[in-house]
Amino acid sequence: MDPLSYILSGLRIRTANFTRMEASAPWGIRSPSGRGVNFVLVVRGSAILWTPDSRQPIALRGGDVFIKLDDTPYRLYDHEDSTLIDCVDVEKLRVGHEIEIGGGGAVTTFVAGSFELDPLEARPLLQTLPALLHLKLDQQRSLAFQSVLEMLAVETASPGLGSEAVVSRLFELLFVHAVRAYAAQPGGPTVGWLSAMGDRHLAEALKAMHGAPAEDWTVESLARAAGMSRSSFAARFKAVVGKAPLDYLTQWRMYCATRLLHQGKLALSEVSRQVGYESVAAFNRVFRRETAMTPGAFRKAGMEGNAHIHPA
Repeated sequence: MDPLSYILSGLRIRTANFTRMEASAPWGIRSPSGRGVNFVLVVRGSAILWTPDSRQPIALRGGDVFIKLDDTPYRLYDHEDSTLIDCVDVEKLRVGHEIEIGGGGAVTTFVAGSFELDPLEARPLLQTLPALLHLKLDQQRSLAFQSVLEMLAVETASPGLGSEAVVSRLFELLFVHAVRAYAAQPGGPTVGWLSAMGDRHLAEALKAMHGAPAEDWTVESLARAAGMSRSSFAARFKAVVGKAPLDYLTQWRMYCATRLLHQGKLALSEVSRQVGYESVAAFNRVFRRETAMTPGAFRKAGMEGNAHIHPA
């Protein structure tokens, strides 16, 4: 199983909500900082997006999608001179899942949504993705991705029985295809495991260690999996991934361990074995070094809903 499939297999959308908005010119929205993942699909029309980290405003057109993975505020408007309305005041105009704002001019239609991801399950993805994904409508967009966007537009335009559940599932697919699109587009990931998956040699080594984290991997055996010499593999891996091969392996093992501990079904000795440590003491030592918690404390915190780990 490739790393993206493994990560996504445990990823579940939580507290999802959506809005279909008809914005007629002139219009402008000021969104405060907030938790979770926020996205906007421009169904038709055009808009301008501003974020604190943008070097300049971003032009959006029909078919474009942007996804914000951090909690910084943003502004969305039709023209830089348009008056901005706080989202709190915009919410007062809601009727069901629909909102209409603006001055009666040219109309831009959006589907906006937000959802939360388990920070533990999503950690490897959130570490490698930028805070803002802007995915333009172009000829490179996959038919599957476009189909998800079209289904999302249709479902939010005419909600039926079970619409909230349907939209939640579409959010999951949207997120998967957005990650795929980002990884494939020019100027996509340049450092990290997602970037390495685009290198046919490094990808084989990553698949090997992700598929069998308990294996007694060495730099030599990983280089063989990659079809490279030891020195060339070690140098390229660190340049692309940003970590030495065995350091990355340790980080991945600890991620797998946190997922197993979070599930709470296995004894510590079995968790240790499944991530490559015959000795529970050795596993405890590495886990504490990488996460600043003992496995037992992490499991207890997870049962109480307070599990967290420090960035590696």
